[in-house]
Amino acid sequence: SNPRFVTSVSPEPDIGRPHELLAHPDGKTLILAGTPAYGFTGGGLLFWDRQTQTRILLRHTDILPDHSTMSLVALPDGTLLGGTTTAPGTGGERKAKQAELYLLDLRSKKVVWHAVLLEGVQSYTDLCYDERNGMVYGFADRTRFFVFDPKTRRIVHERETEPCAGYQQGPRVFIISEDKRVFVLFVRSIAEVNPKTFDLTVLANSPVPITAGGDYLD
Repeated sequence: SNPRFVTSVSPEPDIGRPHELLAHPDGKTLILAGTPAYGFTGGGLLFWDRQTQTRILLRHTDILPDHSTMSLVALPDGTLLGGTTTAPGTGGERKAKQAELYLLDLRSKKVVWHAVLLEGVQSYTDLCYDERNGMVYGFADRTRFFVFDPKTRRIVHERETEPCAGYQQGPRVFIISEDKRVFVLFVRSIAEVNPKTFDLTVLANSPVPITAGGDYLD
């Protein structure tokens, strides 16, 4: 609705197709991520300060060269956990061999750690932080559910599942209720994560495919 605003923050060609928009818990920072414009490889991160109305753009070479960020989650220690995708922009060349997880310091905008933790993965579909146990839940390539410990930087649980919900950009697989319960949207069902055992308990089946996400009401 405000063309001047849209033009002022447009990050092309670094983010030609957005996949993630994170409203940071600090109440002022918005972080946009996605794959690059047509023919390019490697997407960036756009940080928008709502208070100062200013932006900072990190290119893929500032994060992980030839990767794009597919999923993001804020951690209590001031870092961001990002999950990448090897997918290039439409018409671009896939150059990275495997997707990675990385930790980026919000204040310095520097990557402090990254690694290939799940062999063969091409995209980290979505991530979710659970305040109850300090773990991060995630899906890789839509069918590999995993639990990541930010303190040890290790995968502590992993299992194959049916495909989680996801339709192109912004899958929004996880939903957190007001009492901090974590729900998972699969294509054909809704499940809940047990914070102690990491079991996925199906609560309801869906009569139609779940694609672009959901929300929590009552």
